[in-house]
Amino acid sequence: MKNFIKLLLVLTMATQVLLSQNKKEDYLRYIKDAAEMGLKEYPQVIEKWTKDQTFHTLWGYDAPGQPVYLADLLGFLYQETKDKKYAEDAGKILAEYGDLRKYYPEEARKKRVEYKSGVPSLSNFFYMTQYSRAYLRIKDAKVLSKTQQAKIEKDLAFSVDFTFNFPEWGAHNRAMLRANAFYIASLAFPNHANAKKWKQAAEVIAKDNLTGWEVEDASVYHPVWLYAMLTYAEFSNDQNFLDSPLLKYYFDYYLQLIAPNGNFADFGDGIWNNGWDRFIPVFEKAATLYRNPKYKYAAKKMLERAVEIQTQQSKNFTSVVNRIYDVFPLGVVAASAFTDAYNWCSDDIEPKEPTDLSREVLDDLVGKKIVFRNGWDKESTYLLHNYQSEGDGGFMSKYYLRNTICVEEEKMHHGHNDENSINLLMSGKSVLLHDGGYRSALPSGQWGAYRADYYHNKMVGRKYKMDTKQSMYEFIRNSGAYRNVKSQKIDFVTLNKVDISRTRVTDEKTGFSNDRVIAYFKEKDFFVVVDINKALQDDYLTYSNIWHTETILSKGDNYFDTRINKIQNEQLPKDKSLLIYFPDNKLKSIGTFEEERHHQQEIGIYQSVASNYRVGDIETFVTILYPHTEKESVDSLMKKFKISESEDHNGLCIEFKSGKTRECLVVKLDFEKEIAKPNGRPRYTYESGKIKFTDLETDAHFLHLTENNGALSYSAVTFMRFIYKGQIIHDATPTSHTLQPDGSETKWAPTKWRTLEDEVKLK
Repeated sequence: MKNFIKLLLVLTMATQVLLSQNKKEDYLRYIKDAAEMGLKEYPQVIEKWTKDQTFHTLWGYDAPGQPVYLADLLGFLYQETKDKKYAEDAGKILAEYGDLRKYYPEEARKKRVEYKSGVPSLSNFFYMTQYSRAYLRIKDAKVLSKTQQAKIEKDLAFSVDFTFNFPEWGAHNRAMLRANAFYIASLAFPNHANAKKWKQAAEVIAKDNLTGWEVEDASVYHPVWLYAMLTYAEFSNDQNFLDSPLLKYYFDYYLQLIAPNGNFADFGDGIWNNGWDRFIPVFEKAATLYRNPKYKYAAKKMLERAVEIQTQQSKNFTSVVNRIYDVFPLGVVAASAFTDAYNWCSDDIEPKEPTDLSREVLDDLVGKKIVFRNGWDKESTYLLHNYQSEGDGGFMSKYYLRNTICVEEEKMHHGHNDENSINLLMSGKSVLLHDGGYRSALPSGQWGAYRADYYHNKMVGRKYKMDTKQSMYEFIRNSGAYRNVKSQKIDFVTLNKVDISRTRVTDEKTGFSNDRVIAYFKEKDFFVVVDINKALQDDYLTYSNIWHTETILSKGDNYFDTRINKIQNEQLPKDKSLLIYFPDNKLKSIGTFEEERHHQQEIGIYQSVASNYRVGDIETFVTILYPHTEKESVDSLMKKFKISESEDHNGLCIEFKSGKTRECLVVKLDFEKEIAKPNGRPRYTYESGKIKFTDLETDAHFLHLTENNGALSYSAVTFMRFIYKGQIIHDATPTSHTLQPDGSETKWAPTKWRTLEDEVKLK
């Protein structure tokens, strides 16, 4: 225990130096300290493993990872210092590793057909590469006895052949880990009888990854995948991959997903606080490859977060030491990745904070994510919206996975049914909404935990009506199997005072589509979420708008003031809480249910309605998400909001009043209604598209306005005309449209502006 406490203190001190400089010498100091502490803990790791965990339901025989990562560190330190003591210690660990198989129960071995020819010393491919790399790093040190060398080579070769029997392929992390293991083994034993087969298998598996998009949508596996890609490129000397536009895409994609506290935001199969150890060398490589200081900043930011995690965990030594032998990013595991951070980093690149604010991440075909943010520091507000569906890409990878392993509860691959979900909301250091977490048990846990749609901050639709004696949680629950849907971005705009997205999820099987509009009011720092559900068939449907929290501080008929105090073992800052307010409460029920989510007890909050809908019928939900401090009264905040419908019920106006300032957001519900039946061009008119309220009229898809002391500032999106209090604020000019589909005469008509922002004086 004393050694482990010392390890945490040393690593924290070493990392604190690193934070200000991010230089090679600091990575090297971290690695040395981790190796020193790792050697001291090594006997305890083995002893604890023999008592607690000699096999795994998924992997079978499952030797601890700590000795392998430790040997990798020691091999690296030998290369850097030429101190043969490092090589001797590494060689001893590698040679002893196969002896751990004697603790594997014979009855367990007999249950697995793949062990017919023997149990491999390395059955977990997650650290096969590190074992081979450790051996390569000390191979020429001439410190291994003939017995040791023969033992290492035999154990490693047998393990590679064993993994070769299940050469899982496809564009995802598990496949790339195998490719790495096969390729580096062929380098370690170029004269082995199977070396050519290993190399060929590596190249075949890697090709799907090096030349196409990844099929996973899981935050915990993205760093595993890309780190494996970069190490593979290094082993194989593949310059083509380093020149690929796909690589630059993923560097930028992952950069934008870093939250204010330095976490990589959760989505899909994700674990809070996981993945930073592999991302640090990834971003060091990116910074050096492109000479880009933003990537250097990302490495620095994630390392700062690692210090926070370690500091808090050091306060709870018992819970941490129970996992000391696990593949958890502490000590030798992180330091093993840091050997690449050391090799890839450039000392002459100074970190520079990105200036990107709300934006798409990075597109609406592959990434399908949008972030709203007002900065990059710890106090900043950040919201991640994920609308990625399984999609059409990577067909063969997904087809193989679906028919080989148990993945019916996943969005291929390692993904969740979280389309149109808000995965993370942070503000003022506080976590206000978070994702569901990785599965609770194999293959996914009870009712699909935590991958099913009802574990996410999203709209859920079900056929039929809930019985009056049923709870909402019971009604929406099912096996958890993935519900295949289609998703697409309808629009995303960043305007002067508000940023707005509109994304659509179409659930053909259930029979509805959900357009989720998210508007970020930047000056007041709150969000309005408008869910627009359209029935695709005549049927009885129940819609439930679900939000998840850990604690409810106060509640009323149509609001909940919430706080997330912790996620698993981490106690979170409590600077802010989140008001979840449903201003439109007519004919809708509101309630809560208890749940287990992200491996802890949480609370589901819902607003729901059930009805018999006909094709084209629209049902709307409005949710105000307002981060606030204790000084801000929930009652006073709610009184500032007012919601109204347009005369034709095709538009909503959400009004926010603060003092003498009136701020309004207008959202057109069904913009396709404006398409006129005559097949001329343009196929819309102002009359076919206008929505009219008491004091304003427009055909805009979105309109934001602020009125104060006779001045009106506005931002209009996809529109021709805007009239406010009888005054024409903007009116598009007609132009000639000479080419008509039916060959008819020239048509004079205005066309829609994309966006227009202006300030005018009211008469």
